[in-house]
Amino acid sequence: MSKNDFLARRKQFADELDRPDLYDYIDHFGLFAGVHTIGNKLWTFELLRQTVGVPGDIYEFGCWKGSNLLFLAKVNSLLEASAPKRLFGFDNFSGLPQGIEKDGDFAQKQTGQYHGNEALLRKAIELFELESKVQLIVGDALETIPTFDSNHPESLCSFAYLDFDLYEPTKAALKLIENSISVGGIIVFDEAGLPGWPGETIAMKEFLAETTHTFEMLSNNLSRQPTIALKRLS
Repeated sequence: MSKNDFLARRKQFADELDRPDLYDYIDHFGLFAGVHTIGNKLWTFELLRQTVGVPGDIYEFGCWKGSNLLFLAKVNSLLEASAPKRLFGFDNFSGLPQGIEKDGDFAQKQTGQYHGNEALLRKAIELFELESKVQLIVGDALETIPTFDSNHPESLCSFAYLDFDLYEPTKAALKLIENSISVGGIIVFDEAGLPGWPGETIAMKEFLAETTHTFEMLSNNLSRQPTIALKRLS
């Protein structure tokens, strides 16, 4: 796609959102973004950069509006332009499901929050011509993850970003990752260690106690989230 074609398409995209000034803000990201937002992207970039050359696809569990999913897709396109890596984004796009006791009082009160917009995300995927690279896995993660695992016996994982927030879907995601994470692969946790979201931390601790692999734990020194990453050593 030529530069002029892209500019015309993104103008149409902004007009369809009734935000004709959308790219006045996006093109001046550094002017408007806060330190936490920039730190979040820098650390995520650094983690993804460490998986260059590691076999396997990229997974995001909990996409919300899709910002991080497309950030990962675009950065991967820059870092590994010729790699066959795909990105799989798991979400129900209907908001946070009901938590259980392990998730704590605060998390259980967030049911329905973080409602995504699947149609808008698909338009953005089309705008950036990422249809062949990014696949959305839509539905209840407790159902879609086992089905995905059954349907993709060839699957390997080089990078996984966990943002399900809750114990049960995080546990399901980690079961898939345990079976597919490559040596050198990285698992990122968005809320592990935060007091409001204990379910994600419990799932991570159980994973570390049960896994047959060896991991190095990494801590974010640039922003509040993501909080922790695990890098497979063996």
